[in-house]
Amino acid sequence: MGVSVPTLQRLEAGDPGVGLGIVATALWLIGRDGGLSSLAAPEEDKGALELDVREAVELGRQRANAAAEARLKAAANKAGRQRQE
Repeated sequence: MGVSVPTLQRLEAGDPGVGLGIVATALWLIGRDGGLSSLAAPEEDKGALELDVREAVELGRQRANAAAEARLKAAANKAGRQRQE
């Protein structure tokens, strides 16, 4: 693997400070690297997906509010023009 004995010991102990490349190499050497492709896959990132949904909901609220304000303003303008006539 090309790592020092202390690094290998840290890897075996599950030390989170061990580099991802070393972990990936170790998994590849023992034939357990199949799940690495989904590790950083956006569709598997539940936190990011939830954040995207929250942002989309907020954007929808903002657009709905802006549309409602525009309708109210248009109705007020129309009523004001009718009173002037």
